[in-house]
Amino acid sequence: MSGKVTKNPVEKTSRPLSVGYDAMVASLQDKYLSIVAAYETRLRMFQAEPGVKCFMDLVDSPAFHERLFSPVEFHLLTKLLLLNEEFVCQLDSLCAVARGLHMKALEQSRAERLHKFTVDAKAKRGATKTSPFSSILSMISARGRAAHDVSIRLLRAETTQRCKIISLLHMPPFREAVLPSFVKGEAYDPDSDEILYTSEGVTLRAADPLSGVELLRDQLQHWLPLVAPAVAAVETQWWIPPSDPDEAKRQHERTEAVFHAAALFVTSNAFKNAAEQWKTSSPEMTVSDPYLKAKVETAVLRLRSYSEEAVQQMGQQLKLYAQSFRQTARANLRNPQNRWDPLPDSSHAPDIRGAAEYEARNAPGESAAAKEQATTVADVPKTQDDQGGDGPAS
Repeated sequence: MSGKVTKNPVEKTSRPLSVGYDAMVASLQDKYLSIVAAYETRLRMFQAEPGVKCFMDLVDSPAFHERLFSPVEFHLLTKLLLLNEEFVCQLDSLCAVARGLHMKALEQSRAERLHKFTVDAKAKRGATKTSPFSSILSMISARGRAAHDVSIRLLRAETTQRCKIISLLHMPPFREAVLPSFVKGEAYDPDSDEILYTSEGVTLRAADPLSGVELLRDQLQHWLPLVAPAVAAVETQWWIPPSDPDEAKRQHERTEAVFHAAALFVTSNAFKNAAEQWKTSSPEMTVSDPYLKAKVETAVLRLRSYSEEAVQQMGQQLKLYAQSFRQTARANLRNPQNRWDPLPDSSHAPDIRGAAEYEARNAPGESAAAKEQATTVADVPKTQDDQGGDGPAS
């Protein structure tokens, strides 16, 4: 046997890896600080633009997303959203790198522990959750979550604004079905033999409360396809596609998504209003027949179910919108020489551009903002989980 001491192979590699980890942690920290500094510089430049100070005060207000923005404010909103989304994307990418290195370091640590404690079963089971990257990973993740939350708020404001404008000015007309009332003294014959027909010719008994539900649903199902021609008409009149075909595709996808979201809000609201109408008629007091009362209660439950289904579908459309906007932010970062930035006339959002022209043609008393006071308009889900955000886990 040789008199030389054989070194543990793990020990041979652990010291260089530790030194390498320290260098990588420092590199990650430098990159993180560089990203944050660049973002804060761009944010200060944005805040120095005319009119931005007042707009930023609005951003901090509790009812920010409920406001009907002016064309200038909407332009600032989109600029701020894009700035923040690019920041989120950069933090996302850096966080993914840091997490990958963190996991590799944990694996290395576990391998060392298993080798060192081959006879200690308890030590084998032990697993540390910290690594040299834990601190920087936590820092990046925390800043990423904060930026992600800002994007949720800004996206909600942008999509709500577009849904409002579409509901007010661009949506094809919809006339809600008149449902039977069960209030005492009003004309309702539970024994009526009158027959109603759906658009497909399906017969329904007029006296059955469920017939009213299905007629309303049938009417809405034949109204929703009118949204696609409305999108085409608005884009033909007011959209100026960007030169980049990929960005043009994304803008079209966002317009389609927000039109369908607005239409699904109308759908959900129609079912919800019908359910409230029958609920406020107090069926438990005005319907004496137990069989009819049960039918009314079943109809109300079905209306609520249809309303919730439409809300879920609306959430999917808003998710597509959010994903598309995130893709635009990523494209800007990948190719800064060919980046897209919103123009003051909001030519990327034809519904908004059309509304601006509407405002210019009409007196202030006839503006969309005035019209909005008497109109119920869309609001959007509060979380970006519904909207499809893919930022750091929140």
